[in-house]
Amino acid sequence: MSAKEVCNYLDGQVPTLKGIGSETGAMANLTVNLYSWYEKQGPVPNGREIDDQTRQECPATRTEVLKLAGMESFERL
Repeated sequence: MSAKEVCNYLDGQVPTLKGIGSETGAMANLTVNLYSWYEKQGPVPNGREIDDQTRQECPATRTEVLKLAGMESFERL
């Protein structure tokens, strides 16, 4: 799974996460949908791997997604 693919996926999730309106709801949505998306692609990486990829490829999207979900890192998923 390339960092670009992860970033494109997360970028597409931003409107949905914004529309949920609560950090807890956004975190739950992100957890379920991201896991399901990864599962279709192959092995699911751990949170640290997702953090590393998104820090390099799309730091702004990473920051926005984590803020909407009330998290500091994907390791919380």
